[in-house]
Amino acid sequence: MATVSMRIAILQPPAWLWETPSDSLARALAVPRIKFSDLIRAHLRQRTDLGIRSAEIMNTGRPLPDEIINAIVREHLCQAAPTAFLLDRHPLNAAQALALDELLHELDTPLDSVLRLHLPEQEVEGRVRHQSARRLCRNDSAHVYEPAVDTLDADSACNVCGGELYQREDDKEKRIRSRFSSYEAMVEPIIRHYARQGLLVTVDAVGTPDEIASLALTALRQHQVST
Repeated sequence: MATVSMRIAILQPPAWLWETPSDSLARALAVPRIKFSDLIRAHLRQRTDLGIRSAEIMNTGRPLPDEIINAIVREHLCQAAPTAFLLDRHPLNAAQALALDELLHELDTPLDSVLRLHLPEQEVEGRVRHQSARRLCRNDSAHVYEPAVDTLDADSACNVCGGELYQREDDKEKRIRSRFSSYEAMVEPIIRHYARQGLLVTVDAVGTPDEIASLALTALRQHQVST
């Protein structure tokens, strides 16, 4: 089936440590994946005005205000002027969603869909158990031990170098559950915002990133045909 050009924002939970469904979906759609973390890193590296202001705020431990986040997104979309894209990790609240709507209307490139990757409760529990069982090697963090492929006991050592295995703070069960609950509370207003506009497409995020991307692509195409 031929790829259809689309402009999509994706809402995906913090369930993937490395490759995510948005990576696979961007490849399938053959569109640029615009990730806010990449945009801010570029500003910090190039020490632009926005980058300097962002660094000053981030160095205090405060989150970036919507004003700066929206300005960074605006600058990129105005300069790159993509006719199709996958927007990842933005917007993250209702105010950012409203600003994005206004910007894309101004550029005459409105969103075609907003893809929500939904994790059923059983899937969340499985991911919590899996990630909380991960261990890293103190000698080399590239040596990762996953419970799905490695059998570990309390006295296990890295089978590459013999180093001590440890659990990252971010991999502890309480931290993982907190990330999931915080994410759901954060995206709920965004979901309502785009559902009112008829843009929301929800897909259960069960399977590998490629499998989820395939399901999402089918749902997005069906949505585009029906609107």
